[in-house]
Parts: sequence; C-alpha cells; structure tokens
Amino acid sequence: MDEEQWPVDELNRCLRTLTILFPRIQPEVFRELLLPYIGRSQLEIVTEWLLKDQDKYVRGRWRPPGGTGNPVGQSSELRVPRQDEFRSEGYRKAVKAALRKEFKGLSKSSIDAVLAEKNHCYTLARPTLQEIAAKSWRYSISTFFARWNKYPRAAQEEHPMLIKVKESEQTTPTFRLKESGNVELDHELYLTVLAPVLEKARTTQAAIDWELSLCVNEMEAQDARAFYECECCFSDTTFEQMATCTAGSHVICFHCLRHAVNEAIFGQGWGKNIDHDQARIKCIAPTAGESCNGCVPQAIVKRAIIQDKGGPDIWKTLENRLTSEALFKAQIPLIHCPFCSYAELDDLYLPPSFIKYKLNLSQPLTTLFLTFLTINFLPLLFLYSLLCHYITAFKLPTLSALIATSLIHLTRRKHLSARFQCRSPSCSKASCLHCHKEWHDPHKCYESATLSLRTTIEAARTAALKRTCPRCGLGFIKENGCNKMTCVCGYVMCYICRQGLLAKGAAAAGPEGVRGVYEHFCQHFRPAGGGRCAQCEKCDLYKSEDEEGVVKRAGELAEREWREREGMVGVGGIGGGLEQGNAWWEEQWTVQGVVDWWVQGLVTC
Repeated sequence: MDEEQWPVDELNRCLRTLTILFPRIQPEVFRELLLPYIGRSQLEIVTEWLLKDQDKYVRGRWRPPGGTGNPVGQSSELRVPRQDEFRSEGYRKAVKAALRKEFKGLSKSSIDAVLAEKNHCYTLARPTLQEIAAKSWRYSISTFFARWNKYPRAAQEEHPMLIKVKESEQTTPTFRLKESGNVELDHELYLTVLAPVLEKARTTQAAIDWELSLCVNEMEAQDARAFYECECCFSDTTFEQMATCTAGSHVICFHCLRHAVNEAIFGQGWGKNIDHDQARIKCIAPTAGESCNGCVPQAIVKRAIIQDKGGPDIWKTLENRLTSEALFKAQIPLIHCPFCSYAELDDLYLPPSFIKYKLNLSQPLTTLFLTFLTINFLPLLFLYSLLCHYITAFKLPTLSALIATSLIHLTRRKHLSARFQCRSPSCSKASCLHCHKEWHDPHKCYESATLSLRTTIEAARTAALKRTCPRCGLGFIKENGCNKMTCVCGYVMCYICRQGLLAKGAAAAGPEGVRGVYEHFCQHFRPAGGGRCAQCEKCDLYKSEDEEGVVKRAGELAEREWREREGMVGVGGIGGGLEQGNAWWEEQWTVQGVVDWWVQGLVTC
C-alpha cells in the first residue's frame, strides 16, 4: 500500500469506529481530535476524551436524527458520508488546482480557507466560492456583458475542466473532461460538472430527433396519401399519431386527445371528458346523432400524453386522480402512505366483541358540554340525514359513515399499532398513522422531527460564522475585535474574504512586515458610522458583515431545505422560525375532522 495512503485509510478507519461508538456526534469533531495525534493509540485517546467530557469537545455539533445526506455518492453501507472522511494529499492538491483554475479572481488563501472549512471537498466548497466570487467587480462586469451576448452559454459549459469536441460543422459540439490527476476528483467532476451538460445535450438532441422523425413520417405519409382525418378537429394526421374509440371507431388525433386530458385535469372538462364508470377518456369525436359511448384505450392515451413536453407528470396526475375517484366511490376504508400513492384496506385486527365503547370521563365538563350540544343538534342531524338520503347528486357522506370512520380512528389510536409499512416497491417506507411521518424506533410523534430541525438550524447558524485555518485546520468564530484574525499556529487571515495576510518571512522582517498586513484593509477616512468606502473595494478593518442577518438567513435556508426534504412544509408543532402556527379557528377543518373531534370527546374504548 502507498505510504501516503496508509495514514488516510487508518484515520478513516478510526473515524468510522468513533461514529459507531458516538453516533450523535458530527464527524467534524472526530477529525479535529484525530488529526493532531496520528499514531497507534489515537483511537483510544480520543475515545477516552469523549467519554470523560463530550460537551467540551462537541460544543453543540450534534448530528440530526436519521443520519445525513449523501450528495457525493457514498455507499449506503458506510455510516460516514464520503465528504466527511479524511482526504488524501493527492486529492487535496488536485482540488486546489481545479478550483484555482475556475476562480482566478480569488486569492489562493481564500480558496484554501474555504477548502479547510469544507474538508477539502470540491462539491461542498464550490458553491461557497461562487458566492464569494459573485461579490467581486469582475463578476459584475462579466454578468453585464453576458446579457448582451446573442448566444449565451451555460455556466457549466464555461468550466475550465471541460473541453469542447466538435467532429464536423454539421454535428453539435460535445464535451469531455480534462484529467485532474486524481481518479476520485475526476468522478466528482463528472457528477458535478460534466453529467448535467451531457444530460442537457442528450435531452435537447432527443427532442430535435423526435421532431425530425415526425416531419419525415408526415412527408412519407403525404407521398403515399396515407393521411387520416381527425373527426374532432377535421385535420389530417398520420396513422402513428391517431387513436380510435372502442365503440364507433372514431378517429381522434393525439393533439385533440392531449387537449382533452389537459382540459379535464387543469380545466373544467373532468365531468365531460371522463367516463367515471370505466375511469377512461370518453370519445370526444362529434357525431350527427347521439353521442358516442366509446372510450379511448388507456395504452393509446398514455402514448399520446407522454410524447408531449411534461407528459409523464400529466399522466401520473391523471392516473392518481382516476384512482382516487374510484376508491372514493367504493367507500372502502383505506390507509394511505404519506410518501406515495399506495393505499391498502384498513383492516381492524381486533374483533368487534373485544371493543367496548364508554363515555369519556377523563374530562367530565367537556363530555357534558358535548352531550348537551348533541341533544340540541338532533333536529339538524336528522335534516342532514334526509338530505343525504334524497339528494344524491352532491354525494354527501352519510352520518352513519362519518361516525363509523371516527370510531375506527379512535379504536386504532387506542389499541392498534401506529406503524404502517408501505408495500410499494418504489417506496417501502414505514410511517406513523398519527403524525404521518417516517417511523423511527423508538417513535414518538414529532419528537425526532423537532430534534432534527433544531440540530440542523443550530449547525447551519454555526457554520455561517465559522472560519477554519487552512494551515492547521482549527475552526474559530470571531466574537469581537477587528477582522484581522491570527490563529494559534501563526497564520493570519481576513475574516471577511478569508484571504491570507501574513506572507512568508513577513514576521521576520519586523514591525514593517507586520504593518504591511493592514494594507489589505481600507485606509481611507470616512465619517463616524459611515458606510461602504467610495474610493476602494478593500475590506473594512472593524466593520464586519451583518452577523445577525447572516445567521438568520442561514437558519431560514436550512429550515426551508429541511422542511422540503422531510415533507414538513407548513406543519406546526415542531418549532422553527418558518412554522405556521395557526390557531384552531384558522386551521382548515373538514367534516370528518369535526366528527372525529366530537366522537373522541364523547366516548373512549
């Protein structure tokens, strides 16, 4: 084994072992403790320190429940994501060289500082460097001239690690990746830079080829006089772009078929264009006499919809809506998976003889009040039952069905397990029937979500203010003082732009060399409490960025991403600044929800 690779593999082995021993601590803590003590007893030393005093070394850096993401493509068997492991020296050098080519307007020390913060991971460091580079005047000028470019290029196509390959004038150019000298970085560059460009080119070329094939097919049909007339729009169409109904064999072109489906889903044509008994598209061809009772086969409808742009999403929406309507008509009690469209029969495993209902005496005043309201509302309940019996056009749920469903919900909540296992092959997730979130053993509704959200927000707020020394890897946060930061190892850097300030030999040059460090900051006079300097773009020595605003924006961004990832957008009761904590009178109540609340207040089992 290579001598350079051996310490990295040994450190990663210790890192995985510590992650198994202390699963709630972030890997960043283990890296800080393992790096200064490379030797045979480093694992034992770090373990002893963490067992004695975790809070001293962790300082709030806890992992959220459920693990972390895996953006770099690490195997799911490892508990430590690849971007959190130690990197080899060859990978570090290759990443520095690639980023310095891409961000030529930034200083080398700024790039080194960001790499130290992101554990020398190219995928994680690149967005931060793009944000820093966007604040420079070079980026503003290039963006201004890019607006007037007649043929603008995508940002990925201008990457310095991409090479344009054009075989001839007729063919569209393709791209390939320059070799960085490191296999791991080449794979990361392929996933981050080259793969999106190739996917975009493939999608564009597929659309061009499809349009060309339609034109060629239409020309051949015109030469052979093999056109068919659509009986809906009366235009000529080819055999491959037509459908026929099952009853009168009416010819309908795909364009009219897609228009009918879009009008049914997004317009007001659901009752007109959908056969609710067969859950299919009706024949939309006009006839002289009575309307046609035929339908268009589902396979042809799917082929017509998927050919159009955004067709797969439209087809999925149509299938889900037809399925939901069919299940609603069947009046079958179902349990739905909150992560997909899977549903199964709500089968109560307790026999009816084992279930005994009685008055809820835990809150006697509430039970007495609801009983009094029930007696007074008996005429209204009787009137509602008559409406459900005689007026069937509105398809109102009957009072007995509402009460039976509420009793099922009450029984399941009291006696049955709240764990629901989805049997769909594409999902297969376990969820809770009460809070409708992913199941974690031991499970308590919203407990893991609250802890995960709080940990995510705290980690994002800390990372927004943290700086890392590129020489020794020590992380620190500025509490007060100027923006010239001096590490314990002697490295000097700017807190705002992360640029290194003290060059080699400057400290040995005496006061003059140290005094040159301050030339990085603005030296012009400004009034007390003045804003940005109008004569230069240098960093301010004392006026730092709005830390409260940075922390707030980082926390809001982390919470928004967490809620979108966990499917908790708009859900209250778990904390966070974006929580929509509506009062009970502001919530969206349903008829079944009101009956559930009423029944649970009156009876128990």
